[in-house]
Amino acid sequence: PPPIPSPPPTSAAKQTASLEEISFAADDARIRYDGRFDFQDPLAPSFDWSGSAIEINFSGTSLTIFLEDGRNSYNVVVDGQSQVIETEQGVENYLVAEDLQAGDHLFRIVKRTEAYVGATIFKGVQITGGQLQQPPTGAARRIEFIGDSITTGYGNEGQSPDCWFTPQTQNADLSYAAMTAEELDAEHTLVALSGLGVVRNLRQDTAVSAQTAIDFIDRALGLNPFAVWPPDQGTPDAVVINLGTNDYSSVPFPDDEEFIEAYVSLLRAVRTRYPQAFIFALGGPLMLEPAPRMIELAVERFSVANDDDLLQYVLIEDNLERSAEDFGCDWHPNVNGHGKIAAQLTPVIAGRLGW
Repeated sequence: PPPIPSPPPTSAAKQTASLEEISFAADDARIRYDGRFDFQDPLAPSFDWSGSAIEINFSGTSLTIFLEDGRNSYNVVVDGQSQVIETEQGVENYLVAEDLQAGDHLFRIVKRTEAYVGATIFKGVQITGGQLQQPPTGAARRIEFIGDSITTGYGNEGQSPDCWFTPQTQNADLSYAAMTAEELDAEHTLVALSGLGVVRNLRQDTAVSAQTAIDFIDRALGLNPFAVWPPDQGTPDAVVINLGTNDYSSVPFPDDEEFIEAYVSLLRAVRTRYPQAFIFALGGPLMLEPAPRMIELAVERFSVANDDDLLQYVLIEDNLERSAEDFGCDWHPNVNGHGKIAAQLTPVIAGRLGW
């Protein structure tokens, strides 16, 4: 006799099948990386620069992300809804979305904190009842920002100039760099560390530091000199340099000629990496004299010597109120202060590049 057919699955069985949990490795081509990452282990890429981001399009009802990290904080956005997550030592799975409606969703995670807070290893995602979709499309334009604590967003969510910095008060996603890039519809990469200088880092005993900004611009990881970022990967259309504040933050100041030559060397290194990128060299808004004047002289010297017209000195006027209106922790610009900086920088870039 013919076999008795199996009964059709019940609605409960169908629901169980549709809620299957599927893991996707970090090397899946449908995962989009934005910023500098170390891909030496494709299944466990690491990153530490602030503003580094990961994006995916997916369907399903929940999403878990796997991170090996214990100190950093992140902005997580799913379908426009934002939250902050802080990682814990020994915990690798973070449920970032649940009870989602059927259909497609967009997920983005951005590192709020800078390299000094720690590096992160990404180990993929798990989706309930769905799949990864084609990767999100990034903006056609890209800007790279090279800078110090101001560029990282140090203390920008602090409540007053008198508060002490903590990782929770840092939000690179609300720095002047991120604001400028968003206004110009551009992707952006941050190569920035607190205390970094052109020739002298913050509060060094000598006028010249052993390691300065030029030593970091080729790194995939800020604190790993052996992880190199290829210059042809994510090549920017424009580079913004905002350095010099720390060089003149305290005595002994570097010699004028020493600073100018170091800045020229930095410009040369950036030009070597990115022959076609337009370079904007910023003076201010928190630099003590003679930093802005030295930067302007360095830009002029480099431009003339190399017949380089893809270069411009930009003075950002100091219009920040010395109060909680514009300053967060440790007298660094707060979100409002960063907005004032971005408001000056954005039209300069837009006007020069036709954006």
